[in-house]
Amino acid sequence: MKVVLDTNIIYSDFHLNGAKIKDLCESAKSIGATIYIPAVVIDESINKYCEKIQDCKTKIDKVFSDFERLTDKKVNLSQKSIDVITKEKEEYAKFFYAQIRRLNINIIPYPSTSHKDLVSRDLARKRPFQESGKGYRDALIWESLLTICTKPNDLFDMPQVVFINKNHKDFCLEGDLHPDLREDLSKLNINEDHVEVVENIDVFIKKFAKPKQKILQKIKDDFQSHGSYADINIIHETEQRLDKFLLYRQFDYENSPFRQEFENPSVVEIGKPEIKLDEVRQISENEVVIEYTVNVECTFDFFLFKADAMCMDEEELPQVWDNDWNKHYMAASDTATINLKFFLIVDNSFTKVLSDDIEIIDNADYQN
Repeated sequence: MKVVLDTNIIYSDFHLNGAKIKDLCESAKSIGATIYIPAVVIDESINKYCEKIQDCKTKIDKVFSDFERLTDKKVNLSQKSIDVITKEKEEYAKFFYAQIRRLNINIIPYPSTSHKDLVSRDLARKRPFQESGKGYRDALIWESLLTICTKPNDLFDMPQVVFINKNHKDFCLEGDLHPDLREDLSKLNINEDHVEVVENIDVFIKKFAKPKQKILQKIKDDFQSHGSYADINIIHETEQRLDKFLLYRQFDYENSPFRQEFENPSVVEIGKPEIKLDEVRQISENEVVIEYTVNVECTFDFFLFKADAMCMDEEELPQVWDNDWNKHYMAASDTATINLKFFLIVDNSFTKVLSDDIEIIDNADYQN
């Protein structure tokens, strides 16, 4: 899913650091949605902010003028104060772009639509143009939005693009996308329900994010309860990867689950894994990540310096199976629990694993 922000959503949070925008970004991340902002919206937002800054300066000038008339005293606004206002206007654009990058919001470039096409649309009074002829910037935003409309995969229902716009009536008729705009989608061979307009972030989260989160939660519960969902058997996938990742793996001291006297420990046998699902989330239109923790008891072979063994209490000694491996060492075995983090990326139909990643975690907690 793609989420597009209109200018009026920015007006209430020019610095993009409020709770709502953060909630939107986190909710979008949890369902694999991508947030977009058209370049025309960025320019509008920066311009509006500068207008407000200028308006503040005008009000300051007026207050000083009123004060001078009241007191009959001349008061000069310091150059420092003027410089602060000028500097703020200059720095805001840099800040705004940096904040967009920090929030992982994608920018939609200006559309390549010709002026002739826009004028024709205006003269035909096709939305988002209004009867008065107003709507040029809205038309640019709509044309920008069309550039990211693509035929979707169908893990989830329509829409695939959600446009958050407080002035949603400019794009809608009786709550649905206006027929003029639906016609635009149809001409691109895209489902007319591909785009939906909602009036604010709260509506998006309630209507789209939370239901998808519930679907993903159910998938997670199925994996945890039954070990599988659709064609993905997480137990089989885990055991298959454990053999490749752990069997005959030699641990260095930093990752070893044993005390340092147990040298060069390597896995010779792997037990039955215990799996705990952490999260199932969509990371793109086509991919879902399954994140889970695995605890597995492994048998290790290692070497023990004979002099070190002589200093150990009986209960500290491992199972020694060769007292005279060589002149200085004996060979021994012991078991330890290894904790791993698994990441499986699967297609959004849950038919195959596309990629994986495994890392060892927290084994220091299990050192003797």
